[in-house]
Amino acid sequence: MKITIEELAESRIAYFRNVREYGEKQNKELMESFKKWAQLNGIFDNSTILGIPQDNPEVTPKEECRYDVCIVINKDFNVAKPAHVGQFTGGKYAVFVLDHTKEAVSEFWGNIFSEIEKNNLLIREQPIIERYTSQMIDNHLCEILVPIQ
Repeated sequence: MKITIEELAESRIAYFRNVREYGEKQNKELMESFKKWAQLNGIFDNSTILGIPQDNPEVTPKEECRYDVCIVINKDFNVAKPAHVGQFTGGKYAVFVLDHTKEAVSEFWGNIFSEIEKNNLLIREQPIIERYTSQMIDNHLCEILVPIQ
C-alpha cells in the first residue's frame, strides 16, 4: 500500500451533517445532496470534497454518530442554508489512494493500523477523512487521510 504524507492547512469549510448510524446508503445520499448544493452555490467545479466521520461507532451509540460532508471555502464566501460553517483543523496526514468500492474500502479498514505501524507512523486524535476530487470520482477512486503526528 503506497503512502504519501501531506500537510493540510487549517481552513474554513461549508458542510452538511448526518446524525445516525453510518452506512453506505446514508453517506451517498448526503454526498449527492451536498454536491447539488455546492453546484447551486457555484463552488463545486474543481473542488475537493471531504467526508468526515466524527465518531467511533465502537464508542458512540450508532444513532448518535455524526458524518460530515464538506468543502473548503474562502473567508468571504456566504454559506447558504442548509449548509453550516465550520473549521477544519488541518495538520499532517498519511494519504492512501484506493478504488472507491465497498471491497477496497473494507480491505483498507482491515489493514490500516498495521500499515501505519509498519511505516513507523503515529496516529493523532483527529478523524480519519475521505477525500474526493471530481477527477478521482470520474475514475472511481478516493483517498483516505489518516491524521499522524
